[in-house]
Amino acid sequence: MSQDFCRCGNISLAVYLLVILFGVSSWVDINGLWVELPVLVQNLPEGWDLPSYMAITIQIANVAPFAYTIASSIWPHKMMEVPVIYVIISLGALSCLLLAFLWRMTSEIAGTEHSTALLALQFCLALVDCTSSVAFLPFMSVFKPQYMTAYFIGEGFSGLIPSIVALIQGAGDMECVRVPMSQNETSFLNSTLTLQVDSSNSTLPHNISTTQPSDFVSFPRYQEPKFGVQTFFLLLMTLLIGSLVSFILLNYWSYCRREYSSTPPPNSSDDNVMEKYEMLVKQGSDDSATSSEKDTKDIELCCRFNTSSDAVHKGQIRVVETKSRDLDVDATFKSLHALRKTKGMQPSKFVYYLLITAWLNALSNGVLPSLQSYSCLPYGIQAYHLSANMASIANPVACLALVFLKMTSVKMTTLMTALSTGVAAYVIYTAVASPEPPLVGQFAGSFVLIICWSLVVFLMTYTKVSIATEFRMVGKKALLWIGAATQAGSLAGALVTFLLVNVYHLFTVGNPCK
Repeated sequence: MSQDFCRCGNISLAVYLLVILFGVSSWVDINGLWVELPVLVQNLPEGWDLPSYMAITIQIANVAPFAYTIASSIWPHKMMEVPVIYVIISLGALSCLLLAFLWRMTSEIAGTEHSTALLALQFCLALVDCTSSVAFLPFMSVFKPQYMTAYFIGEGFSGLIPSIVALIQGAGDMECVRVPMSQNETSFLNSTLTLQVDSSNSTLPHNISTTQPSDFVSFPRYQEPKFGVQTFFLLLMTLLIGSLVSFILLNYWSYCRREYSSTPPPNSSDDNVMEKYEMLVKQGSDDSATSSEKDTKDIELCCRFNTSSDAVHKGQIRVVETKSRDLDVDATFKSLHALRKTKGMQPSKFVYYLLITAWLNALSNGVLPSLQSYSCLPYGIQAYHLSANMASIANPVACLALVFLKMTSVKMTTLMTALSTGVAAYVIYTAVASPEPPLVGQFAGSFVLIICWSLVVFLMTYTKVSIATEFRMVGKKALLWIGAATQAGSLAGALVTFLLVNVYHLFTVGNPCK
């Protein structure tokens, strides 16, 4: 039976799905930690300050992708991404297994209790996910360009799937309880936001006055989830094992290898191939007759050109050996030189896109995740959940939108960056204004917040994927630079936010029941 039954045009649906499953492993474990926060903060000493600790831990793990980038520069001829991917996905699965049993362990550091087991294992997960930015993209360069979108869809699903699991789990489901309030409202709110009240006896916080007060206050009482944190982490481990299996198939299954891009060869870097081309161009300028007389070999180089406009745009050329001596060397080298010129991207555009990528990732991976609890909780726990889940849905939707609406214009990329920055500014303002952000306590306030969180993720994802897709046309090393810019921006954003939250204490968590 033919294996082409599952093809759609130039794409194999089976390989497309395997690439999506492979892309899921990029950030599924860290995204799982984020959506499980409402359950974790009830049992860990950091409370709602935990997101900022998690963000800085993730960015410290950028040592791994930086080391990988340096190693790739020192040994450009080695294809390191394949063994690295095996190691990091396996490490991620092992870390999720350990988290399932050790996540509650704490220890005292500088007189303060901290979730050392959770943060240490999260660091291992961050090593995996940060390195995926610089290892997965170069590996995807061996496939036809159409599969790059599938990878980003999988990366989007790495946030959507944990969100769906958390919704089924009922993570963070709560009810608001009215209790007598002491005169010190601030102290009361700070102590109750992370308190899980025993549902059987409705135990109140120890600092509540038992005297008859003049008014009351509401605070959250969290419901028991349908399944525990241990089960959640074991599900994440299962997803990572599935991604590892898909990677093995993509790497070794002959059917998948048929979807490799025919040019350049999978085991050669673009720059190495082009160096050979330039050497041929130099040789072609010599007297071809004299060269032929001096040639003592039977084998000559013949350039086979793919005549499709897409291939010409990317300068896709395969060099093969042949015994034919009928090649028009002069015409071939002229064509080769012309295609060499079309391969690259203007240096100014290249640097500009790297700066945009760093900026967008500083916001999306560093600033916004650290501030989400401050931004959303004043509007209620439901607004928090909907904002997180709709944002997770917006990510793969943006990747799918790129299939139908491609963006290659510098002006449009600049416009989309400006729009996403503007929406992000409003989201950050709601965090700064907590516990009294705009329209708090009104339906319009929650609605606007949810729309803004969804829109900012959609715009940033669409812009980042558009840039990465265009860099795919430039070559493998360009994708490595995109990964490095992604992690550099994420690190900068997380460091700044960590200082603002945990050193200068500029943000206050709002009461979701107020």
